[in-house]
Amino acid sequence: MATCVDNKNCINEKAKEINFSLTKEKVSAWRANFYGTPHNRLAQNVCTSRDPMQVALNSPVVHNSLGTGVKTWHTVTGPGKATTGGPGWICTGLDMLRLGMDKKIPLPVDFELSAGHLFFYHKLERCNYFLRKVCELLETDEPLDGRLFNHLMKNAVPDGGNFHMFMNLVKKYGVMPRACYLHNLSSMTKVNKILRSKLREYACRLHTQFSLDGDCRSLPEIIDGMLPNLYNVLVICVGEPPLEFTWEFYDQKKRYQCLKDLNSMNFYEVMVGPTLNLDSCVSLAHDPRATSSYNSNYEVVHSSNMIGAKDHVFNNQPMDVIMKIIADALTSESTVWLGCDLRHRFRAKPLALSLKTYMFDMVFDVDVGSTLTKAERLIYKESRQDSAILLTGLGLDSSEQSVQFSTISASVLGKVPSAKNKTFTIDADWLREYAFEIVVNEKFVPQDVLDATKLSDVKPLPPWDPMGALYA
Repeated sequence: MATCVDNKNCINEKAKEINFSLTKEKVSAWRANFYGTPHNRLAQNVCTSRDPMQVALNSPVVHNSLGTGVKTWHTVTGPGKATTGGPGWICTGLDMLRLGMDKKIPLPVDFELSAGHLFFYHKLERCNYFLRKVCELLETDEPLDGRLFNHLMKNAVPDGGNFHMFMNLVKKYGVMPRACYLHNLSSMTKVNKILRSKLREYACRLHTQFSLDGDCRSLPEIIDGMLPNLYNVLVICVGEPPLEFTWEFYDQKKRYQCLKDLNSMNFYEVMVGPTLNLDSCVSLAHDPRATSSYNSNYEVVHSSNMIGAKDHVFNNQPMDVIMKIIADALTSESTVWLGCDLRHRFRAKPLALSLKTYMFDMVFDVDVGSTLTKAERLIYKESRQDSAILLTGLGLDSSEQSVQFSTISASVLGKVPSAKNKTFTIDADWLREYAFEIVVNEKFVPQDVLDATKLSDVKPLPPWDPMGALYA
């Protein structure tokens, strides 16, 4: 029987027979072929002086994207512009709440909910979550050089989050108008550095104490002494949201209004809760990898920002099912939270996401980003969900098929300075390839799918899985 050593020697012998090295002769041949092709020289001249992504733009698609093939639009509209002042996942969630509120309450035309308010408590809760998770990993003998511990150290206090993090924050801290919390997030990058440094220092101290005691019994008391220092850093640099506030505004009829003695929880319970129940929202995802099965529930472990709260949980469904649910929600004037990948496909200035936006083959004579399947892109780290946007419109063709979607989310528009307050369109074909998760009211979910979300069997995913990536 052949041994591993025999197989290794066989592979080495085969390698010697094949010349894998990058020889001067090979490069010389490539050079001659390149400069012997006029198209290559032209492409080189253009791309060395301009952005290659701009050069590869498909102008007819870019300039004629809005409404292409659309016969009927269904839109969810409301006052104000897209929420800003925080990470995209918080802003997207607040836009969802705001547009829901507008159906019941005549909001001011410039109304926004405060993203900074939730972001402050996200940071504070995540600091506590990090330290308690360190204790948990020490107690379960997780090696310090193991992948899980390394992941926690690398992502000690991230800006990113997910829908369940958003829901955790709102249910505990409520919401408030943006005008009632004048926060300063401009220094958040430096604040993050300070918090990360202290959290890693504290993790070292906890490990030292654990090694001395042999258990975690003394660690909760030590953590209680650490957290006030982290709280002080946040309050000094960002400013703490008010515990009580007065909301002054002009309503849609330009009448002055003043509501006093408010707090974020009663504002949420009275102004928001009756219009949108977060507990009635369902998270559905499309993970086409062979290792993931449809109608199954998945939980991304260690993916929360709050001790005792929900981790990221979703039910995996085919894309056809998800597309139908999105269409049903939007035609009923209900918004849809969408988790997608905006990294690779959004580098230029068109107000659309389309598979036809770029013509890389015309510039480089090779296809870029269109060869791998959706599952292969997940497996080979070419794609992961990294952004949350709010779908607010649906375009149907003459046969009532979904053709385009629209959003006002600042997480998209903020990346294009010229796109402020404009409608951004998403082709249905693009959405099928680069959308991974939706959150929608359960009333738009078919009963068999809803039953699947309630099954007790939940399969764990590691926090570094691309389906568990945090939204920026």
